[in-house]
Amino acid sequence: MCNVRNYISGLIPEISLVVVLFILSGIAGYFYTALNPASSDIALEGLEGLVELIMSMTPLEIMLFIFFNNAIKSLMAFVLGLAFGLIPLLFVVSNGYILGVVTYLESQENGFAYIFLGILPHGIIELPMILISAAMGVRMGINVLKALAGRYVDIKGEFKKGINVFFRFIMPMLLLAAGIETFITPVVIGLYTGTI
Repeated sequence: MCNVRNYISGLIPEISLVVVLFILSGIAGYFYTALNPASSDIALEGLEGLVELIMSMTPLEIMLFIFFNNAIKSLMAFVLGLAFGLIPLLFVVSNGYILGVVTYLESQENGFAYIFLGILPHGIIELPMILISAAMGVRMGINVLKALAGRYVDIKGEFKKGINVFFRFIMPMLLLAAGIETFITPVVIGLYTGTI
């Protein structure tokens, strides 16, 4: 059975790459929206309908929706990394950019403290899990490129290790994050805004 700590420690170069890309794309999303507010309509297209759908759900349904949404996307970022690592990189950049857009819009309306409190409780768990999944996908892509270059790489073994880490570590943590986002983050926001 794969040792989770050792596996993730071995991913430090890929994790560093996806974290830098996530931060840079977030900064790009923030400042591009600041310079061109109308661009947010394109970046956030479809999110309004998603928010309406979530608002019609019970808290338990919301938690499960958030969990499965994040788990499926994170799993795909890992698995589709086999396509030379491009999909997880695009996944990280697009999510970072959207977060930057949302951060700008919310900061104009509610301030940075509101954003910080709205993201921190669950985001401190959720974001690392998503980024680790993407880093795992990048690692798979690198392994495929090495194999195509004629170097021996146990792609099947690496894939099994990644799947093992995903289901043993990442999925449970995403479930915990979804629970916090559903039941704790709204309370923190409510206390801050005085609605509770």
